[in-house]
This record gives sequence, structure tokens and C-alpha cells, in this order.
Amino acid sequence: MQTITDWEEIPGIDKVIEQAKRSLESKVQLRSLNDLFYESQPEELPWIRTECVIDVVQGAAYLGQAVVFLYKAIDYDGLKCPNNSPVGCAASVAGFITSISWIASYLSFAANACGAAVNSGALCAGDWTALMANFGEMATVGAAVKEDCDFNKDWIALLHVTDANPLPPNWQAFVPAGAAPTVETIAKVDALRTSKRNRNFDLTQCVMADVTNAAAYIVRVILQIRSAASACPEPRACAINILNIISSFAWISQFTALAVSDCWTKGSQKALCAADISDMVAAVTNGPAAGIATTS
Repeated sequence: MQTITDWEEIPGIDKVIEQAKRSLESKVQLRSLNDLFYESQPEELPWIRTECVIDVVQGAAYLGQAVVFLYKAIDYDGLKCPNNSPVGCAASVAGFITSISWIASYLSFAANACGAAVNSGALCAGDWTALMANFGEMATVGAAVKEDCDFNKDWIALLHVTDANPLPPNWQAFVPAGAAPTVETIAKVDALRTSKRNRNFDLTQCVMADVTNAAAYIVRVILQIRSAASACPEPRACAINILNIISSFAWISQFTALAVSDCWTKGSQKALCAADISDMVAAVTNGPAAGIATTS
């Protein structure tokens, strides 16, 4: 027998190679990866950069909102934890956690939109944290709507503005009886300072969160409508975009209503109720959109 020293000498090897080539040929045209780089689509680049700016702005806005909710849970009459108002406490804590989730989501989306190419890892993180945030929105408004939409309650009593038998501050027990006028003056000054501090946090919520987010969602809904116009031939992308558009309009409604309440000295219970309902609509529509997006 003749000894075979190289694989090329194996009888019939040429037919084996041809068969292997035919089996490895792709039946689908391979995708060019150039479209993953934003510079390859000059006409899309300005829109992508606009999304980058909006993501960063809303991340900062929700950071301000998180600080406000944290303060409300700690030291805001009618909302602080644990016993001042159980409903207010639940809304404040859930609102803080939800705001942190939105910060993570928008920073993840910014990592994608502000880069040079599509970042699928950042998009995935943004979708999952958005899904968490939407559950948080449902929890927040689920707690708040009971109080905000009850128009028969006594708001003055709820906020402890008046009280027939007000409890003295704990530190009064250590003050001599002869110092009563001074103690009363200190208590009034302390109440005034607390009231001013609460008002400052309301204004922070008004400007940094309410007005900023309302304006940002107007820009975002324009981006989403444009995206839907080109994505709707594909059913999944179309569904995601339409749900996002509905949720953005609902959030515009929510933050506009919140601005009416937070920016006005006396507040507005009707505006708060409208904001809760709008937020629930937004969360119920945006949650499925984020869930569908995670599969992509």
C-alpha cells in the first residue's frame, strides 16, 4: 500500500471539501456592521445626539426628584415616615426608589446614544431598569391616589396646619417652666423655618423635576413619533414605539399637573389626582414597551 503523508493525498478529499463549502454557505445575506456606527448614518446623527442630551437632562431631573422624595420621607409634614402618614410615607419611599431606577435607566440610554456606536449592553440595562421604574411608578401612585383623589377629606388637618391639642416638641421637657415665652418663640421660629424649607423643596420639585421633565418628554415624543414612522413595518418595533408614544404623552400630562400643584403656594389636590391617573396610564403602557424591548 502507498503511504499517505499529507491530507491532500486522501482519496476523494476534493469532493469532501466541495461538500463542506456548500454546507457552510449562508442562505441569508450577511449584515454589514457599519450601520452600528452612528457616523455611517449622517442624517440620523443629529437625532441620536438629541436623544443623548434628553437622556442626560432627564437623568439629572430624576436625581433632583429623588432628593425631594427622600426629604419628604424624612421630614415633611403629612408625608414623612413612619407614623406621620402611612400613605404619604409609602408614596415617598416608593417615589425615591422609582427615581433612582429612572436615573439608572436614563444614564444607561445615554451611554448608548452618546457613544460612537450602538451599545447593546447599555440598551439592555436601560430596558430592565425602566421596567423596574414602571413597577415603582405603579406602587407610588397606587399609594398616593387614595389620598390625592379623596376630595372629601380635611387637608388642613391632614397636614397638621391646625390642631386643637398640638403636642409640644420633645425638647420642651428639658426647658425650665419660667422660660415659657422663649420656648414658644423658638417653637414658632422653628415652625416658620420648617415651612420655608418645605416650600423650597416644593419649588425644587417644580423647577428641576416637573417643568424639566414635561419639556423633555415633549422632545422625546417627537423622537419617538419619528422612530415609529420608520419602524412600524416591523411589528415588534412598531408596538414598542406606539406604547412609548402613549406613555410620553401621559407623562407630559403628569408633570404638567404636578407643576400646577408644586409651583403654586397653596397646591392643588385636583392637579395631584390628575397627575396620579396620568402616571398610572404612562406606567401601564411604558412597562410592556420596556419588557418587549428586553427581548431585542
